[in-house]
Amino acid sequence: SYQILDTEDDQEFDNLAKLAAQICDVPIAKINFIDEQRTWSKANYGNFLKESPREYNFCHTTIQQDEFMVIEDASKDDRFNDFEFVIEDPKLRFYAGVNIKKNQQNLGTICVLGQEPKQLSDSQLSALKTLASEVEARMELNLKNKELETTAAFLEASVDLMLILDAETLMVEKVSRNGDKLFPKLNPKDLLKPLDELLPNWNYTQRLRECFASGITTFSTESKVHINGEDLYLQLHAIVKDKQWLITAKDITPKRVAEEEVLREQQFSNAIIQALPISFFMYNENGNLIKWNRNAVSPIGYTDEEYAELTPMDFFDGEDLARIQEYIRKTLASEKSLGSIQASLVRKDGVREPYLFNGVCFKKGGREYLIGTGQSIAAQRKYQQKLEALLAEKEVILAEVHHRVKNNLAVISGFLQMQEFLSEDEVAKSVLLSNHMRVKSMAFIHEELYKVEDFNGIRFDEYLAELLHFIQEKRSSADKNITLKTIIAPFEMNVNQALPLALIINELVSNAYEYAFIGKSTGEIEVELRIKGNEIHLFVRDDGVGLPEGFVLEKSPTLGTTLVSSYSEQINSEINITSSADEGTEYELIFHHKKTHKGSAANVFL
Repeated sequence: SYQILDTEDDQEFDNLAKLAAQICDVPIAKINFIDEQRTWSKANYGNFLKESPREYNFCHTTIQQDEFMVIEDASKDDRFNDFEFVIEDPKLRFYAGVNIKKNQQNLGTICVLGQEPKQLSDSQLSALKTLASEVEARMELNLKNKELETTAAFLEASVDLMLILDAETLMVEKVSRNGDKLFPKLNPKDLLKPLDELLPNWNYTQRLRECFASGITTFSTESKVHINGEDLYLQLHAIVKDKQWLITAKDITPKRVAEEEVLREQQFSNAIIQALPISFFMYNENGNLIKWNRNAVSPIGYTDEEYAELTPMDFFDGEDLARIQEYIRKTLASEKSLGSIQASLVRKDGVREPYLFNGVCFKKGGREYLIGTGQSIAAQRKYQQKLEALLAEKEVILAEVHHRVKNNLAVISGFLQMQEFLSEDEVAKSVLLSNHMRVKSMAFIHEELYKVEDFNGIRFDEYLAELLHFIQEKRSSADKNITLKTIIAPFEMNVNQALPLALIINELVSNAYEYAFIGKSTGEIEVELRIKGNEIHLFVRDDGVGLPEGFVLEKSPTLGTTLVSSYSEQINSEINITSSADEGTEYELIFHHKKTHKGSAANVFL
């Protein structure tokens, strides 16, 4: 604690060692300190050995005594007679040492040594004890001085200004400051001038006078002083000692400016929170309310005082209570938002009102907070129920419309089929059959629409299988063996694309049955429908006689080809035709799949 080991020589300690040798009339004197391994000399007189092993020394034995130890002749003392410095040069014989203490702990000795046996008088021993006390006193003084230096350095480094004022007149007796900005007027030439004369508009000087007059000897405060066009904020501590004010000042201007900025930011954020049209709340991890806005309180009937006493769980019951508890638990455990949750909030009057809540976890200072918003969705829920009722009514009406259309088309289909049976003209029978099948194709669509819940989602693969089966029944003839092969991917299609596509397939497959195998008894028709990304590819192939030379779809005069051209334009399809004699024909249609697209067909059927 004294920090004395391995320090520089000190004249004051050297003089005490010399004085000890002179009083005891010996040639050698030392001031020794002993640590766990060695004996180290702070002062030497008549000997320049600075340190030696701890056990190989008289002082090692001395500090084990209460106060002192005297050896009149070391050569006759069994404890030391075999020591080298006793047997050989310098052949020490006499030793007397008094312990140097701190808090009853022996730290070292002041000792005198001689080469002749000697007896120490009582006065000499007393003087040696006095010198030991002097060493202790000087060590304490040095320690205190170091502590004072440290304190002074710390004080000077920790404050920006130190003032000493006459307590009655406030005359400036001493000033010390760090930096030129703080109190630039208080230069050495300003000494012996009253502080309130140097800074007449500073209310702190009046506070000093009032405190001294009322017997207040110490106080701390913060004060603002205007100097050189700037406001300075100071943290001041004043104490009266010997009729002087001892004042320290710390410049806290940056801190106060930052605090004022934070306060403005808080006021701004609070204004935003209060202006929110929805409720805002902030709870700590223990469920204690930290912050809220007026829209969190007034719509549900509570006062601010009542609301502050409630936890999040107090606003829910039944199944919602468990759901909200789990939502809060997961939110506090997550680093990102879990999205919103709907629950019925119980108002003060007991009414349960549907709310939409959003919450996030905010961490600060090792603590967790639940920050969230809530919004009543009672009006939206009521409007949604109204829309759902209207939608259900519309779907019933639409289903009924499709049912009636299907029935009407079935009647028309029946009339065409009856005329076909009654007609004896083969050309008329063919025309009637074609129209009958076109009407039937549309009837199938409306039958599917009557059965499905989503009018934009007809299972076209199922519909197409039924349509192709119908075409096969109507177009197959007993004298030809024509097989119909299908490769159809499962998918849904809206009515605006399904109906034109169905009519196109009807025309192409029917024409293949009727014209592709003239002069042939066997053949195969293949219908393939596949999806590539957002594109639909339809292939209708046959291995028949092929198209006439020079055939152009757009220039063909028949009703069937006209219908194919018209419906392909309606669904914006690209048509590729490949045909060769006796090898057959392939139609490829390519168009984009638009499940909810509305076109002209939508106006008719929806």
